[in-house]
Amino acid sequence: MSHDQQEEVLRFSEDDFPPQLTSEITPENFDEAAYLRAFPDVARAIAAGERTSAFEHFIEYGKRENRLTDIRYIRACADQYYSAIPNDNEFPGCSIDAVFVAKPCHLLIIGWVDDQAEALSRIEVTTGWKAVASVDRIPRCRRQDAEMAVGASQGKLLGFWCVIETEKQLSKLEKPSVKLHLGHLSKVFELVPQYVEIERLREIAFEYFANAQYFCNRQIESFVQINGPIGSTLVDLSAAISQHIISKACCLRFGPARSGYTGSIVVCLYGKAEFLFLQSAFFSMAASFHDYEFIYVSNSPELTETLQKEATIASRIYDVSISFVILPGNAGFGAANNVAVTFARSRRILIVNPDVFPRNQTWAQDHTRLIEELPPEQTAIFGVPLYYDDGSLMHSGMFFDSDLGLAIRPEGVQQMDMIRVEHYGKGAPPHTEHFLRSRPVPSVTGAFISIDRDWYEKLGGFSLEYVFGHYEDADLCLKSYSAGRQVWLHNLPFWHLEGKGSIRRPVHEGGSLINRWHFTVTWGGLIKSEFLGKTPRVLGSS
Repeated sequence: MSHDQQEEVLRFSEDDFPPQLTSEITPENFDEAAYLRAFPDVARAIAAGERTSAFEHFIEYGKRENRLTDIRYIRACADQYYSAIPNDNEFPGCSIDAVFVAKPCHLLIIGWVDDQAEALSRIEVTTGWKAVASVDRIPRCRRQDAEMAVGASQGKLLGFWCVIETEKQLSKLEKPSVKLHLGHLSKVFELVPQYVEIERLREIAFEYFANAQYFCNRQIESFVQINGPIGSTLVDLSAAISQHIISKACCLRFGPARSGYTGSIVVCLYGKAEFLFLQSAFFSMAASFHDYEFIYVSNSPELTETLQKEATIASRIYDVSISFVILPGNAGFGAANNVAVTFARSRRILIVNPDVFPRNQTWAQDHTRLIEELPPEQTAIFGVPLYYDDGSLMHSGMFFDSDLGLAIRPEGVQQMDMIRVEHYGKGAPPHTEHFLRSRPVPSVTGAFISIDRDWYEKLGGFSLEYVFGHYEDADLCLKSYSAGRQVWLHNLPFWHLEGKGSIRRPVHEGGSLINRWHFTVTWGGLIKSEFLGKTPRVLGSS
């Protein structure tokens, strides 16, 4: 035993040591597993048949070599002894790159650790209170800089990040310490955290997740990394932020006003303002358009002044009723539409993307006629065919399929089902009758959904658990099926300039990955048993 190791052991009183150090050693109280973890040479000797057990080695050699007072053995016995022992010389390479703190009670930690020999087991944050992230709450990713520094083996993910929720509110006066645990080793970092708003913490986390690298398929690895409590934490965090944002909504009214309308066209805007004016121009060409109102809701507070001017001008030029719902942040597609519906003055809601336009000037009369003439069970919720600008079919209802993901690691292969959404007739000629006929479909796109307001409210609207956008439309449709109403598609054609109506940033990619995972976890069982494929059993032929 080295002089340094002896000095470290002398810091402990007799009461601090494991029981074996202060009592007679017997096979019953001897910690065989700790001895083997501490001394790999003994484990190799047993594997080679040179020794029968760790206890035999201790009696013959370890006792006179003072192995039970060796610092490696003390660390291997119980966690309560580790943190007090200096371990900088033995802890593998690691780094905490950043710690972000957001009120009231969330932290984001980003870093890497060389845990090739012993796996990262948990991360602790301490400052008058303790918060712990277990291994199932710590997503891993590839860090090529760390791989080069420590000579990591192919396939080992050294990077990590985690979002930790604390029980107590955080103060800027607090400077939390972060402790990494690798089996029986630990290392403490004293850091000065960066304090950010909760919305910014969400953005940083989702952008990091979106840009994370892996050795295998990125989509599959992303699923694996957030599958479990960490995924639920991210979903709950975003839902809480969205709920807070929509609670601060403000509504301004422009143009003519009636006490009631046949329908309310709800449009969610993000990043672009010009589509408000364009839609007012194209939709208002319909003869019966004045039976409808526009409700625009903005997830871009920085566009408020521009949108207010656009609404003022458009309402005067085209004599349309426009309500403008202002939000103080990005609540996401589902939450923004939900709050916009509360300001509607009709019993019919049309959820429409900003880059969707009618193909003909009779759309308003045709839509009203569908509601009045078809059975209520066929109009409770329905979608329409949407077309590319070249005239080919884009959407004619949606169905579900499943991908089998394989995450290949040095320690084994992990399988995971991943549900995806597909579209009937995508790219088909514009007059393909099979795709245009009225029929029930598993789902319709959120680019255009016509839904009875009472039914929308009974379903609870869009779920706030979907981050920013993607999969909340399919979720709403499956909620409708589960509540007893099929989703239909009716031939009321619209153009869709897909992807033109908003901007897309890396943070949204992270949100989409989380949404697909959440949708799979929520509905995967039902979809695989009832809705899988183009002709799902629950619908017959679609």
